Amino acid sequence: MPDIARKPASGDDLSTKLWTMGLEFSRLFLGGERWNLPFIRVQDPSPISCLPADVLGEIFMWSLCTNGFHSLTERGCLMLEPLTLSHVNSRWRDVAISTSRLWSTIWVDRPREANVPMVELWLERSRQCPLIIYLRQTAPLPPGSQLPSVSDPREYELTDEIFLLLGQHLHRWKRVTFLLYKQTHRPLLSLPAASTAAPLLEHVYMNVKTWDADSSLAMERTMYSYHSVKSIVVHDFMSQDFVRWEHLTTLDAGQLGCPLASHLSVLKHCPSLRRAEIRCTQDHRDAPFVAPLRRVRIPQLASLTVYADRVDLAPLMDGLIFPNLEGLVFRYRQAPRRSNDPQALWRLLARSGCVLKRFSLKDIPLTPDDDHHLSFLRLPQMASLTELYMQLDLTDKIVRFLTLGSADGLPRTLPHLQTISLKDYRGAHIDDLELYRLVVSRFAAPGPDRNGRYSGALTRAYFHLRVKGHSASPVLPLLVERCRERLELRIYLDECDDLNTQVGWYTSPPIPGGYLTEG
Repeated sequence: MPDIARKPASGDDLSTKLWTMGLEFSRLFLGGERWNLPFIRVQDPSPISCLPADVLGEIFMWSLCTNGFHSLTERGCLMLEPLTLSHVNSRWRDVAISTSRLWSTIWVDRPREANVPMVELWLERSRQCPLIIYLRQTAPLPPGSQLPSVSDPREYELTDEIFLLLGQHLHRWKRVTFLLYKQTHRPLLSLPAASTAAPLLEHVYMNVKTWDADSSLAMERTMYSYHSVKSIVVHDFMSQDFVRWEHLTTLDAGQLGCPLASHLSVLKHCPSLRRAEIRCTQDHRDAPFVAPLRRVRIPQLASLTVYADRVDLAPLMDGLIFPNLEGLVFRYRQAPRRSNDPQALWRLLARSGCVLKRFSLKDIPLTPDDDHHLSFLRLPQMASLTELYMQLDLTDKIVRFLTLGSADGLPRTLPHLQTISLKDYRGAHIDDLELYRLVVSRFAAPGPDRNGRYSGALTRAYFHLRVKGHSASPVLPLLVERCRERLELRIYLDECDDLNTQVGWYTSPPIPGGYLTEG
């Protein structure tokens, strides 16, 4: 038996008693006498032990970082959470092994020897569940780099072994991401090209830039010929010859920068799109824009993300109609030309007649321009928003605009917001009282307004910023206390000039008598 502890000095009576008690427990439970004491019962008082197996399995599913509900690119590491869950206790092991969906996500990052038996185990325990597969090889080091290679010397051969195992379950592939930086892999080229060979495959993301041209084309011809493929990620080195644009419901072209006219010509061939990400770059010809005679109408598109690199998005928006658009994301960078975009967005939303529910704006201009950012939020079509995400140079003016019932007599703005997320890049400190008024003004109203609607029903508020007083602000503890039982509030305090301040997620202990802060 290992040495438990060093016996304390005789003068410390309490420590001596605790030490003696520890020895007694060690004798009973480690010395073989545990099972001779029938009155001793070992019970698990945790409420989770009373949950039915199917409920516990569903909790396991939602506990994973990659479970089909979230993006597969959130973490670049080997996903071993199912194995961890199965080693907690015997009941968790039984539930984890019997929950086949728990093992249906196969994550291989830079193949190593241990990945081969891991893939075999995951394939066995996932039974007949559709598979979500992510495999990334080690990216080559930049020329002249002095960093040592972290790849396995047998990475290419191990990748082939893994593809041989996965190829036997092609009929179960649902979403695949293959980022390959080695030479051609024959097991992939040997996949059957019949359009019905992968009946469940919906999403394909491939990087085969290092392959020879013939192999790359053959791989594209095979993967994009499967009739169930409806979601793709487009690269600049992808031929696009075999993509069935009319069948796509999801298009990710965020890594492929193109002029506005190119995106318009592609979108008109994708009438079934429901979600799209595109990156717009400056047209080197810089030709004047002519309003289109026939606009591109995509009736089912619900979510659009646009990355703008030094370009005015007005010509793009003037050529589109989205009657079912609910979520819109603008990501500006590199000092964009964006002066006409709010007016073009107003025309797009008015022309489409859609009800916008989610809006996200990211912009880092050379000089702060809160009036331009607020011009987006002042659009009449924004009144229906329930989620707002903004990453820009925050100012007190923006915070006051988002505060309901302001004292200047202006009508309420964005009254139905349920989620607010504000991230500051390099702006000045936000007044802590302004932040307090913004959140408190959006507490759920006790009853409906005169139109029969409930307003101010904020449920989530996330802030990443600098505030007046920083971690020593006397207002932040009061704000946290008032939100404790009302909504989910998270505040991240960014760095500032004062070196004595605390950087990180702000927390505040409960205030005694905190209920007195109501009113």
